[in-house]
Amino acid sequence: MVSQVHPSVREVAVLQQATQMILSSLDADTLLHHMLLVVRNYFGASRCAVYFADEGGRELCCRAQNGYSAEEATRRYAIGKDSIAGWAAFTRAPLYIPDLRSETRHQIDDSNVASVLALPLMVRERVLGVLEIRATNSDPFDSDAIGLLSMFAGQAAIALENARLYSTDLRRMRQIEIINLIARTAAAANDTQQFYNMLADLLSDTFEETKVAVVLNSRDGRLSVAAMAGVSEVLQQRILASRQRGILAEGFSQRTLAVVNDVATRADWPSCFPNSGSELCAPLVSLGEILGAIVLGHESANYFTADDRGIAQAAADVCATAARNVQLADELRHIANIDPLTGLYNQRFFHAAVGQEIPRARRHQKEFGLMTADLRGLKEINSVLGQNAGDDVLRQVAKALKSSLRNNDVLSRYRGDRFALLLPEVSPEGLITVLAKLQHSLQNVPSPLPGSKSGMRATWATACYPHDALTEMELVALLQSRLEKAKEQSSGAQA
Repeated sequence: MVSQVHPSVREVAVLQQATQMILSSLDADTLLHHMLLVVRNYFGASRCAVYFADEGGRELCCRAQNGYSAEEATRRYAIGKDSIAGWAAFTRAPLYIPDLRSETRHQIDDSNVASVLALPLMVRERVLGVLEIRATNSDPFDSDAIGLLSMFAGQAAIALENARLYSTDLRRMRQIEIINLIARTAAAANDTQQFYNMLADLLSDTFEETKVAVVLNSRDGRLSVAAMAGVSEVLQQRILASRQRGILAEGFSQRTLAVVNDVATRADWPSCFPNSGSELCAPLVSLGEILGAIVLGHESANYFTADDRGIAQAAADVCATAARNVQLADELRHIANIDPLTGLYNQRFFHAAVGQEIPRARRHQKEFGLMTADLRGLKEINSVLGQNAGDDVLRQVAKALKSSLRNNDVLSRYRGDRFALLLPEVSPEGLITVLAKLQHSLQNVPSPLPGSKSGMRATWATACYPHDALTEMELVALLQSRLEKAKEQSSGAQA
């Protein structure tokens, strides 16, 4: 079951599958069908409906449903306090009633329904409709499930809005094209920085001769430039000034697209780019949070047309969702590849890195070395001083070893008290030099055992590609075999 795995894995699984289904179609009926399927398959909700707001924004009508009666499916609800869906649309916030028996304001005609969750479907602060989920048991959704459903509702709203744009205005096909390109860019990106770089280049190609900056809000409130295109100088100071009283300030305060058609007429206006004639800011808003903004600038005044504005806004909507997904995928990779105690790579990542290094070394006719270290005395430290003392030693050892390595070297905690290293473009002779440095660094880590005046020590083993073996399995097996022999020799010498 999805709910039985790590919460981050669950988030990524649901959002990625939901995004693939939703962005795979521009037909509103198909999207609605997919929405109901996701809610039913991932959250076990057999009663679910999607309501659309009418053009005047006064009423909601059921557009798609599962498990509702014929009367309920045709009923219209005023946007306001009289109904659960209407109240969620009016307040623009999720409404969760965990137990209808204790609810005095809102009631459901179906006596089998015990709880209701209503999620507004919003795009750029505009309510498109409501996703309503009914359950036969009380309090079926915890805060994590509600948060995940809210993120899904945000994606669904963008997809539904895109379908509406496509069906009503074929002249905006460029808008759909860039949305799909951004979605594919997010799927192809290996990490968040790669995604933002690709996004800046994509926007630069779409808006020709335009300067592009992708600006991000960090969790502590700081603003930074994640990626640029068409710009040679660092924009950080300009961006910070614009955030105070420029187009970024305007876009963030309005939480929607802002345009300055003629920067020259605004004497007090700090432009984001040098020599800007006109600038556009499209905030990246996801679940009510401003993640950052896409900022475009052009030397000509009045450069951005109505179509350009629509494309930029649609791109920002999809970018916000895509950026959130890429961040979640990044977090998942971090969980899968990093040892939580030392912050080093783990055994899984080490094997993958060796497997990737072999074809690279073969292609460029390069050597590389492997090294492993089995820490001595850790079991005694754990036994005498406790697990916390042993964990502290492992962290100190990790820090000491890392300080003696290059940025492209891979240091991992292989398991327990064992470490493994991948050293690209290092010869057998070079391994000896690196080994001496690592041994010296390790000896600088003091042993916490009472009366011990020496530093930590380890048993070491090395292997080199292509001199010792040609495959990842053979290299690692040889490395472990050499380490076991070295440990036996060390034990015999001590005896």
